[in-house]
Amino acid sequence: QEIKGFVKDKLRNCLTWVFIVLTVGTLRLVFHWWPHWMLYATHRPSSLDIAEKVLVIERYQQKHKCYHVKNVKLITSHSTRESIKEDEQNTWDQHLLMELEKLEKTKLSVHTSGGYFKGKIYTLFLEMDTVRLFKCKKMTYVWDPDESAFFKLRGLDLDISASALHLHKGLNVSEQFFRRAVYGANEIIVPMRSITALLFLEILNPFYIFQIFSFTLWMVDDYVYYALAILLMSCCSITVAVAQTRRNQINLSSRIHSRDVASIVRGNSGENEVIIIPTEQLVPGDVLVLPSHGCIMHCDAVLLTGNCIVNESMLTGESVPVTKTPMPNSANVLYNEKEHARHTLFCGTQVIQTRYYGNERVYAVVIRTSFSTAKGSLVRSILYPPPVDFKFEHDSYKFVQLLAVVQLGVLYTVVSKVLRGNNWSDITLEALDLITIVVPPALPAAMTVGRMYAQARLEKSNIFCISPRTINVSGSINCVCFDKTGTLTEDGLDMWGVVPVNNSKYQLPVRNIKDLPIDHLLKGMVTCHALTVIDGSLAGDPLDIKMFESTGWLLEEPEVSDAAKFDLISPTVVKPPSSDGRITEDPEEVSLEVGIIRQFPFSSSIQRMSVITRRLGARQFTLYCKGSPEMINSLCDPKTVPENFENELESYTREGYRVLGIAYKDLPAKLSYAKMQRLSREEAESSLTFLGLVIMENRLKPQTTGVIHMLRDANVRTIMVTGDNMLTALSVARDCGIVPPGQRVIMVQTSNDQSKKPNVYFTQSRGASSPDTAQMVNEISEMTEDGILSTDYCFALTGPTWTTLRTFYPDLVVKIATRGAIFSRMSPDHKQQLVQELQALEYFVAMVGDGANDCGALKAAHAGISLSEAESSVASPFTSKESNISCIVEVIREGRAALVTSFAIFKYMAAYSLMQFASVIILYSIDSNLTDIEYLYIDLFVITTFAFVLGRVEAFKGALYPKAPQSSLISLAPISSLLIQMVIAIGAQLISFYLVQTCSWYHETGNFTASDIPEGGYENYSVFTVSSLQYIILALVFSKGAPYRQSLFTSPGLMVATIIITLFTLYLVLYPSQWLIKTFELVLPPTMNFRLLLITFGIVNLVLAAICEYL
Repeated sequence: QEIKGFVKDKLRNCLTWVFIVLTVGTLRLVFHWWPHWMLYATHRPSSLDIAEKVLVIERYQQKHKCYHVKNVKLITSHSTRESIKEDEQNTWDQHLLMELEKLEKTKLSVHTSGGYFKGKIYTLFLEMDTVRLFKCKKMTYVWDPDESAFFKLRGLDLDISASALHLHKGLNVSEQFFRRAVYGANEIIVPMRSITALLFLEILNPFYIFQIFSFTLWMVDDYVYYALAILLMSCCSITVAVAQTRRNQINLSSRIHSRDVASIVRGNSGENEVIIIPTEQLVPGDVLVLPSHGCIMHCDAVLLTGNCIVNESMLTGESVPVTKTPMPNSANVLYNEKEHARHTLFCGTQVIQTRYYGNERVYAVVIRTSFSTAKGSLVRSILYPPPVDFKFEHDSYKFVQLLAVVQLGVLYTVVSKVLRGNNWSDITLEALDLITIVVPPALPAAMTVGRMYAQARLEKSNIFCISPRTINVSGSINCVCFDKTGTLTEDGLDMWGVVPVNNSKYQLPVRNIKDLPIDHLLKGMVTCHALTVIDGSLAGDPLDIKMFESTGWLLEEPEVSDAAKFDLISPTVVKPPSSDGRITEDPEEVSLEVGIIRQFPFSSSIQRMSVITRRLGARQFTLYCKGSPEMINSLCDPKTVPENFENELESYTREGYRVLGIAYKDLPAKLSYAKMQRLSREEAESSLTFLGLVIMENRLKPQTTGVIHMLRDANVRTIMVTGDNMLTALSVARDCGIVPPGQRVIMVQTSNDQSKKPNVYFTQSRGASSPDTAQMVNEISEMTEDGILSTDYCFALTGPTWTTLRTFYPDLVVKIATRGAIFSRMSPDHKQQLVQELQALEYFVAMVGDGANDCGALKAAHAGISLSEAESSVASPFTSKESNISCIVEVIREGRAALVTSFAIFKYMAAYSLMQFASVIILYSIDSNLTDIEYLYIDLFVITTFAFVLGRVEAFKGALYPKAPQSSLISLAPISSLLIQMVIAIGAQLISFYLVQTCSWYHETGNFTASDIPEGGYENYSVFTVSSLQYIILALVFSKGAPYRQSLFTSPGLMVATIIITLFTLYLVLYPSQWLIKTFELVLPPTMNFRLLLITFGIVNLVLAAICEYL
């Protein structure tokens, strides 16, 4: 991103407006299309410290440049104070006005780092407290005079220690008000343009400006009916476009916008008064009081006291309540969003419940508001997606420019008419007429027809599209990235069974958990979790819920209010059902209740969780630990772990099962309750006794394997991108066919040495056998030289490895992206980076996901398909009501059909405009032209009808063809096809034109009297007849069927239109009624033989056109 400063230049400004007036506003229209040109024209470059406007230049992948012209705004304390007096609508602020007026002059504040707010930012006006800022893409940039640069306005999330966050005790009225003057209202609002504004923006599109010019010209040239018909068609096209845009705006706004009230601590001279304010008034530094019954978060905040149970489905896509704990109060720990996500409440997430001792309040400090929040970032990615480079659209613009070259024919016409002595007004009108013929008036409407019908067909398959232009793009898809959980596999895990360990030896697997004896393994399964009861039902991690429910035990929380549950003196109790007839190891345990006294929460970095429990009536505490088998193994006494631990574990993980290890430890009998509460985690989780393995299975959805095979048969690359662990992902990939049988998988890993450049390791995995020894590759080039690339293989790696490779081995990233099939432990950012890397390799990428954690990738991909109707459906162009991946086949199939249709229609419209251009130039040579009704008949009755019915041909229903259709218009095949058809068509027109002049009856008046006969009447008839047949011929020749579309004969609309238009054209040119002759101003040849000869020309043209197009 580059920022350049500009100040207004009075001379440049005056000259520019003089030119705008002289060009009757045309120059201002050009500036509307390219706003940065107007900035260059009216302003001169300046240093940023005095800039009145800035030009922000964004670059995407070295391919695209985006320009944003923004005004630099100056905010002062005085202007801020005055603004509240002028705002009569804001009753909340009016209520505070009296308090504000009592206070002395307060300064504006901007956070820099460390939790300190700059209270006074000087510009040239030293006597005023001012802030210079501008806004771009919903983000605020503030001028820092110390650094002489604009920096992105940050909340309390940058270089701030945990202790600094804990120091916040609330803001007073003045601090909050003046901070909001800089940070803005805490709102996430989708810009809603009025219908009038949308209408004007659409009309100012270059194409419609050209249409207005054409309409004026045709009216002056007395083509009244034709001009009015084209005007009506353009109005319809504009109305549809505006309605679609407005619908999308309303849909997005209704999903995104929300408002509420919040309780905050008002920091007034030591009194911690709690007041209620609208959420729009929150600013970084406010201290929230979270209600015990929960709320929707409208900002990002760090939890200072108490616990919260939060539903983060907006962020993760999984509606699993997670427990948030307070941020540790440490001066040495800097806040980091990713590291401290467990202490952060994100905007848009739902706080289900808060817990703290007794009636103590649960506090959280606001760190980000508005578009800086997690939800705000998601909305910004939807509003401002990275530009998608799609060749067909770019080529279509180039093609129209190429057609402009044909306008050299205009020069020929002008010269020939001047030589014949025609007057200049007629020459000018006719030359301008020719220019308007080159760009067909129905082109924009015609280009949307194919995707409009494809969109309707997709809706019948329960696939909804909010971005119709993406339908064409999806026709070129040759790479699909799939999320795993909920996309390829079912949402939850199912219990498969357990493998107990007794005397350091694995026992036979137990599939029915209720058959387990009441021993330590069962107790570990029923106590080692973070489950809670909310509104009478279990809430927590689905894996924990499945494991607990499989035992049949009951979980009871103490009979106190939910708000008091945090108090661990009243523990959560688990017990078997009263009718449980299972054998117990201890006769004392007939009435068994186990209390969960203390919990060490699960952390992904240490891959485990633990609980300290005590059986009712027992004297000592017992610790149970659950986590990844490798981690549990490392914490256990080696004597208690079976010798074949690795082999047994691998036998399950390679089959795709999710495996957990469980261990326990009896704490010393003399350990008191108080000492147990102070026991460190490291001390507690040591010298454990290994109890066994818990096996969970994640089943594939029934449609998954068939769809993956269909895509592979069509040469569409398939990739799995998941947050799950590597072995499970690898197994699922093998089961569903992403990794086909016999293909080698090479695991890519990096060393964890942070002090130097990490080494890269490649571990080869062959089917179900154990992996080969890891070989270190010092030189990246060795990987391509040692023969690995010459065989059938794919790469598998994790998100952290991906980050390391991007940082230290960017060259290797290209090779990994080219042959990678499994990407595990991928964060939302990793997923988006992978999609963009694939796009840089010129893949057309589709992303299929079901959660908000896929939003970035769904938006970045050429075609994103959401299997959920949550936030991800707003980010992705496609949403499937059927939550399985069969939708991707339908999207590709319909996309291919729409792309082929768009190709056919574009070629047809280009051929039509060139043929009509040729017809008019031929007739201009004898100072004749097509009549108003002939133009109307060709353009509306023939061309527009075909343009609309060509799009009705349905997609091919068989297997996907192994090759995607062509997406480039500017290539040899389409251009040579068009040129050959033009040679044939223009040749036929010229032959008919000159042939009629050689006929013996040429000088006869035919059906006109000598005085009324139009100039060039027979030539007009000949050219009109042949060209009318040619428009029908090209519609049939360019509209191809298999392998991307159904046969033309299966499309009733196309067949009926072809038959009716052909019959009417034959009637019109062979034996028309007197009314038609008069209306069309036709001069019929006296002999029927010549009329039939022209029909024969048409048949010959059809045969030649078909041979050239299909051979």
